[in-house]
Amino acid sequence: MRTLYSKGVTILGLNQLIEAIAFGIPYSYFPRYAISLGSSIALIGLFTSSFMFMSAIFSPYLGAYSDRYGRKRLIIIGLIGDVILGALTGLAPSWEWLILIRALNGAATAAAVVPAEALLIDLAPTNKIGEATGFIMACATIGRNIGPLFGASIQWLSISSGFSELDSYRLPYFVDAGLACICVLLIALGIKERRINVKEKKESEKDKRFKIPKPFKLLLLVAFVTGIGEGFIRPIMALFFGDVFGAEPIEIGVLMSLSGFIALGASWLAGKASDKFGRKIAIASGGIPARLLGTALALSPDLNTASIFYTVRGFMWRIYMVGLRSLRVDLAPLRLRGRLFGLYRTFFDIGDIIGPMLGTYLYDCYRFETFQFSNYTIPGYGVPFYFNTTIGLIVVMILLVYVKYEKPSTNTF
Repeated sequence: MRTLYSKGVTILGLNQLIEAIAFGIPYSYFPRYAISLGSSIALIGLFTSSFMFMSAIFSPYLGAYSDRYGRKRLIIIGLIGDVILGALTGLAPSWEWLILIRALNGAATAAAVVPAEALLIDLAPTNKIGEATGFIMACATIGRNIGPLFGASIQWLSISSGFSELDSYRLPYFVDAGLACICVLLIALGIKERRINVKEKKESEKDKRFKIPKPFKLLLLVAFVTGIGEGFIRPIMALFFGDVFGAEPIEIGVLMSLSGFIALGASWLAGKASDKFGRKIAIASGGIPARLLGTALALSPDLNTASIFYTVRGFMWRIYMVGLRSLRVDLAPLRLRGRLFGLYRTFFDIGDIIGPMLGTYLYDCYRFETFQFSNYTIPGYGVPFYFNTTIGLIVVMILLVYVKYEKPSTNTF
């Protein structure tokens, strides 16, 4: 019997860990960096959206390419792009240049991520797909929650050492580029990919005009709304904690990192549970509470309460995402896996394009407003959270009721 934690899967996990650290470095201060380059608060969402826009365009094509010609070379090309563009992010002379660099980085990241997701499933036993997904997401959770604290620490040490505030925001991106270099070496030297033979290439070519399975079509809608949810919350969290509770970047970094580590176990345990009890159990038990806690977070009376809601929400969100990504694997035929994973990412990224722009716009419009309902005063800065909760609950219910699937029993690789 094939073991889950083979050399290839372990290296992919380590790669995910390092990439996630690099990705999380600017979380606690990126809005301030963009503003220092001349951006307005209302435009902050464009930086995330430009990244996701390019990822959305290229993901299906990159996934199809990996189906026909292999995953490894594309992953390496994408990581090299991350090295170059990470350094350029720290050299951006204006916010306009920063948006352009972020857009290009979105394409490079798609080249690294989409085939890596497919490669993981290629290497994992079918009866442990959920656990494999949970393992990779646990690695990502570790990295993404080391990242904000790591980045905030670099920024704090830089400004404490006499660098200007702007330069203190730039320096962590060069660390980001260095981490991407490590990932290039890991994949190049540590992964041995199964060769795709001529027959398989021809079969893949025949499927250029492929038909998307009906359950997967509904899953694409879920991916779109989930992307909106991610986009609504992520770019405004640093602003929310700073504006509402007066938290500094280092405090926000600590909060994001600690809450993420508390949520760490959710990914791996949810993956094992979804293999045993089913994907919908994980989706329901994580997705519904996570959405409700988004509204609770916006209504928090103080930083301590908000921190608790933020942490519990993150824990439940991990459970939901493991169930959703494992279901995606079950619904994707093997020979079309890269293409369908790319298409899934496109729909997710389109949502993640709309989410940041709409979320930051609503936050900027309503952050100083209040709404009166009977004897209750509702803060306007919570509008993005309320919207996110509503659409999220609707789409989870649609998924639970209408998506039907049969879990595969064997792995043909």
